[in-house]
Order: sequence, then structure tokens, then C-alpha cells
Amino acid sequence: MTAYTGLKYSDTATATLAGLKQDIYYLGKVNASFIADGDLNRIINKYYFQLQEVVRSVNENFYMGEATTDLVVGDGSYTFPDGTGTAPAYEKIKSIWAAFEPADITAPLASEYQRVNIVDPDSISDPSYSFTEPTALMYGNYFVLLPLVTDITKYPVKDGLKMYYITEQNKLTLDVDVPKLFPSFHDAITQGALIDIAERKGDDKLKADSVALFKKRLEEIKAYASSRLPDEVGLVEGQDSMGGWEFPWCKNSMS
Repeated sequence: MTAYTGLKYSDTATATLAGLKQDIYYLGKVNASFIADGDLNRIINKYYFQLQEVVRSVNENFYMGEATTDLVVGDGSYTFPDGTGTAPAYEKIKSIWAAFEPADITAPLASEYQRVNIVDPDSISDPSYSFTEPTALMYGNYFVLLPLVTDITKYPVKDGLKMYYITEQNKLTLDVDVPKLFPSFHDAITQGALIDIAERKGDDKLKADSVALFKKRLEEIKAYASSRLPDEVGLVEGQDSMGGWEFPWCKNSMS
């Protein structure tokens, strides 16, 4: 049996939105004239997100992204990956890391990053307090990194700041879109969508079968995901990288 190496969505055999629709038409014994394309997309996404939520309930880090930016001399302000640039929108910030003084400012090593303390600015009673430990004061859509870096001979550090976060997931809208699920569970989206198709057809048997199969697949994907937890973010003995799973869509810039 081939060893599982990570939650990836780049497999050429992976189903697309167009493929899901064809499966629904075939198994539901309907065609494109039976249901409007936009309506079918809505139904598909309803069950797609239900499956994602089951995976999240096991470990939200399956949908963790990484954003990077240069560590620079300035006022310490860095913008979150808010979806307006190359990075996708986020649901939750997990951790922030900084490479303050790497041996090579153009290529810091994983071991040269420090985890930054995350602090609510409203919790600071003394506004003039000087931080000695790396600290990020979190604001609406940016954070301020303290203490400020000032030695211009050691900066900027290329990709010197890393942020790990839980990304918001986009709906499947284009025919070429691929569900961000384990490839072997893409059929579960079809089974879920067939529940609504059967309801519209008045096909009680198809509905009962689809409800049962979708429920079964929900349990199976939860069990499957629970035995494949990603590494926690952070360096531990024996590691040479900061962990996490391989997501081809999450290596982004915060700038």
C-alpha cells in the first residue's frame, strides 16, 4: 500500500466541478435542463462545505495556510493576508514567526525563526511599555511587531516574517475548480447533492439511499482525517522545518 504523504489537490485524476455535475446527472438520471447551472452549483457547495466542516472538526490545520513577507525597518506594521492580494482571506490567525538576525538575510533557515507572542493591544495597561520579547500587537487587519527592528545593515530579511492561518474556503464556481478534500472522498459531494435532486424529482428511494450514503461518507471522512493529523506548527527536536501539510495553494505573500 502506498504511504499517504499529505492532503494534496494537485492530482491530475482529481474530480472537478464539471465532473461532479456529470456524476450527478448520470446517477440522478437528470440532465442540465432539469436544474439551472447556478442552482446546481449552490447545492454542490452546500454539501462540499459540510464535508469540509467535518474535516475541520478533527483538526482545523488541514486548512492552514502560510503567508510570508520581508522583515523590514519601519514602524512595525504588517498587513494580514486579507484576500485582497495574493493571499486568500483568513478565518483565524494561528501563529506568527520572525527571523530577526539570520546568518543570511536573503535565505533565513527554519531554525532561525522565533515564534512571536500575540497580544491584544487593549490588554496593555502602560502604553509606554517597551517590549523585550518578540510581540505582535493585533489590530483590525494588521499587526505591529515589537520591538522595532532598527539595524539597517541586517534588514530587510527576505521572507523574514511568516504567518500561519486558517484560510477561508472558496466555493466551487468554475468547471475546472477542484474540491479541497481528500481525492477519494469527492464522491461524497455527489451523494449529498443527490439528496436535493431526489427531493425535486420526488424520488423517495434515491433520496433515502443518498441520505444514507452521505451520512456514511461523513463518518468515513472524519475517521480518515482523524488518523492523518498534520504536524503542529513549530520546531521540535528532530525537525528541520516548521511542520504543517503541503498545500500548493497556501504559500503566499502578505504584501
